[in-house]
Amino acid sequence: MKELFLSVSNFQAECPTIKKDAANPFFKGSKYATLPHILSIITPILKKNGLVLMQPVINTCVVTKLIHIDTGQMIESVYDILCKDATNPQQLGSGVTYARRYSLSSLLGLNIDDGSDDDGNIATGNNGTSKAIAKEELTPTHATWIKAKEHLQTGGLLEDIERKYTISAENKKLLIAAK
Repeated sequence: MKELFLSVSNFQAECPTIKKDAANPFFKGSKYATLPHILSIITPILKKNGLVLMQPVINTCVVTKLIHIDTGQMIESVYDILCKDATNPQQLGSGVTYARRYSLSSLLGLNIDDGSDDDGNIATGNNGTSKAIAKEELTPTHATWIKAKEHLQTGGLLEDIERKYTISAENKKLLIAAK
C-alpha cells in the first residue's frame, strides 16, 4: 500500500483548494462545488500521480474506489444514497450525484471552500458572523519546520500539520520528500 499512499500524498500536495461554483436554489446563501467542477480539477492530478477513480453504484450505495494504476492497490469508501423517493429517477440521480461528490471529497481529503464556511455554520447553527483565526505559513525557515518533518517521518499525517499551519504546494512537496 506504500505506493498508493505516496501517490495520494503527492496528489494532496498538488491539489488546489476547490472553489464552490454553484448556488443551492433551495437554501439562500448556500453554495457547493459541483461534481463536474471537482472532477475537472482532480482528474488530471490523479492521472499525473498514477491514480484512477471509479464510482460504481452498488445496490443503494456509491462505492468510491481509488486505485494505484501500476500496483492495483486500492482504497474504497461506501456512501449510502439518500433520497426521499428512490422510485423517482430525478431524486435518485440527485442522491447518486450527492453521494459521489461527498464520498470522493472525503476519500481524497479535498479542500472545498468559498471562504465562507457555509457547511460548518449550517451544521452548528452558527449565523456565520465569527471570523476564523489566520494560520501561520509553514516554510523551511519556520522554527517548527524540523518538528513537522520529524512528525511525518515517524508516521504522522500531513493533515495534522495543516490543522495548525498554512502550507504552500511547494512546501508540501518538500515535507513529503523529507519522509
